[in-house]
Amino acid sequence: MIDTTTSMKKKTPHLIRKWSGVIWLLIEVNLFGGTIFGFPALFQILPQYNIYGENNDCSSSSNTIESEESSCERYQTRHYQNALTLGIILFEIPSLIIGPMIDRFGCRFVKLISIIFHIVGWLALAFVSPGRDSLLYVHTAFSSLSGVMVLLTAYSSSGYFTKSRAFVSALFAGACTSATMWYSIFQVCCNVFSLQKEKVEFDSIYFCINLF
Repeated sequence: MIDTTTSMKKKTPHLIRKWSGVIWLLIEVNLFGGTIFGFPALFQILPQYNIYGENNDCSSSSNTIESEESSCERYQTRHYQNALTLGIILFEIPSLIIGPMIDRFGCRFVKLISIIFHIVGWLALAFVSPGRDSLLYVHTAFSSLSGVMVLLTAYSSSGYFTKSRAFVSALFAGACTSATMWYSIFQVCCNVFSLQKEKVEFDSIYFCINLF
């Protein structure tokens, strides 16, 4: 009886540490995980800053103003969709490389790389502007790579839970899906506070820093 009580006392702090780690990982995955899938929320914001708006498709003469605007909108939307597609591809395919990296170098090393990618990605969004439109692709690429790294390192920790591995994995999957809300929150901040480019740059940098 005494041995059983002693064993339970030893297990309790260990369980607390494990589940505290899960809560922390859930926060990480919710902040960084599948954010790329919420990127379409910016499709209505980016044209206001003339992102991919300084092109022949947007400035060429047309028969009517309406047709000119329609051509410009299609051109801009096409680039936004391409940036989104690039992000989704880089969220899915690199798993074949990131998995072996985790096995070889460990979760901490991979997570350190993901932090660097995350900072680069959001700073790219902060400084995207007419003439630097391609930074939008940099943003989606690095943000997606950061997100999948964080997600896979979190999944690897579910191996510590022999009896509740599926439950922990399901929590991480849900947190990854809920991460799509951050672009919508960013969109609301841009609409509510200011439509000035300088303010958006500040919001992007502030948003990036506060996630850490």
